[in-house]
Amino acid sequence: MKELEFTQEFTGNTLGPVSVDNAIQRLVAFGSSSRSGFLGYDLAGHVARLNGQLNHVGPWTILLADALGGQVTVDNVRQFAQHLTEFTDLINSVPDEDLASLDATEFRSVVEFCTLGFPGAWAPKITKVGALLRSKTIPILDGHLARAFGYARDRFSAGRQPRWEAIEHVVSAIASGIKRQSNLLGEIRHRAEESVPAINVLSDVRLVDIIIWTSQDDRMERRGKPRDMWLRPPTENPPTLDEVSWLRQQPAPRTKDRPRNVTSLDAPAEPLRPDL
Repeated sequence: MKELEFTQEFTGNTLGPVSVDNAIQRLVAFGSSSRSGFLGYDLAGHVARLNGQLNHVGPWTILLADALGGQVTVDNVRQFAQHLTEFTDLINSVPDEDLASLDATEFRSVVEFCTLGFPGAWAPKITKVGALLRSKTIPILDGHLARAFGYARDRFSAGRQPRWEAIEHVVSAIASGIKRQSNLLGEIRHRAEESVPAINVLSDVRLVDIIIWTSQDDRMERRGKPRDMWLRPPTENPPTLDEVSWLRQQPAPRTKDRPRNVTSLDAPAEPLRPDL
């Protein structure tokens, strides 16, 4: 039986291998469920990126995390405004390239971005925003991902040194796992697209994130959640890009060599100066 494995180097109650068939079922279920973030986060984010609608950051940018259950508070917005310059500098240093293809310096920029945070908004919220701006590069590091890799739920939020070490270890495992299993991920993607065609807009890192997140979610019990919810055949039609066509606007002119940094529309070739 063919399996995906990302947690073999970790100890504790880790997720372990996920069969290819289960991975496909989970992607199809996530991509077909109105309870997931597939439409409001993944598809809307894809269209917004294409149209340059994510080329500005401001205090409101952290609200994007709410599209994936980020539970952003008013105080988070206030504190994000105080860290806006740091956020902008760090996201502009992250290349818009596949995570598995980065060199050591580029990889370090991803880790440094993922460790950014402040009380109430650590990696689980910051990476949900960052993954919209750098969808091919930044993984979403929330409590489910921490538990899947054998850590406590708050490991990506608590303690500077343990937090940094855990984030670097997990991001490295995801990157190396994608590179090592690229052919298997390609097969999974192709078969999942037969049921949910819009899955083709997902990056490899987001594909892996959904597989790990739904697998971990099914290991956990909570009131109102059916057992193995993400292995059940979908009862809804999968969304399409047409459902977020309201986001489409005439995009600003782009050149082939224009950097895909977070940029100002007034100065498209320059890194953004945060809108305070």
